[in-house]
Amino acid sequence: QMEKSDEICEMIEIEKLHLTQNRRRNLEQRAKLSLVTSITPFIDRMLHEVRMLRKVGDTNNERIEYIAELTDQINKYNEVLTDWIRLRQGQLNLHIESFALQSLFDIVAKSKMGFQLKGISLDIQKTDLTVKADKTLTLFMINTMADNARKFTPEDGHVEIYAIRHDTYAEISICDTGPGMSDTQLKHLFDHKPIVDTSGAVQDGKGHGFGLMNCKGIIEKYRKTNSLFAVCRFDIQSTPGKGSRFSFRLPKGARRMVGLLWIGLCLLLGV
Repeated sequence: QMEKSDEICEMIEIEKLHLTQNRRRNLEQRAKLSLVTSITPFIDRMLHEVRMLRKVGDTNNERIEYIAELTDQINKYNEVLTDWIRLRQGQLNLHIESFALQSLFDIVAKSKMGFQLKGISLDIQKTDLTVKADKTLTLFMINTMADNARKFTPEDGHVEIYAIRHDTYAEISICDTGPGMSDTQLKHLFDHKPIVDTSGAVQDGKGHGFGLMNCKGIIEKYRKTNSLFAVCRFDIQSTPGKGSRFSFRLPKGARRMVGLLWIGLCLLLGV
């Protein structure tokens, strides 16, 4: 009887393991699919702008510039998808380096036209912070959250991107003046299914989902990589009717001292 009981317990544990593995595979499959489906809205917008150009019948520099931005966004998503596939095949490791956040802020600033055409102001505050992380994935996260904010912010709204210095880490925030989310929506944001509140109304968090799941997953991967990344966090704060703040933390990086050393050497030599 005891042997049979142990055998049943062992079978249960094996099934639990299989269930966990299947859930993980399903989550990864949905995340990969989201990267593919994330490209579709950019293609739709591009086709719309092309149709508008043909309809107007003349050259509209703003629309042409916007189409160029959409093309860049599609290329970025393709690069991330390629990296994701390589990562799953064990062909790519995280490329950790110290880099200036401003270099990424400058890239994101080039997408201002997409915000302006929707009547949204984009304010990217300058920063002198240096972080230690994968530069490509950090750009992906900022771009994803910025586009998420653009998507949910109404006309005449405002989106702000900035970084705050802390003792051991930098916190990058993307704030918007969109409709915000209730506690119920925040709690079930990553469930990927409609949320029904107490009144019976559907509060669907759809649209935020997979892109933010990828961002959250990147931060979780950092935390598992090395104790240096224990400071990493992904956070969402939101107030209905006022907007949302999406943020993530990265360890502070080492500034490159070449310029300072050169100045010091010149002073020493009296040059």
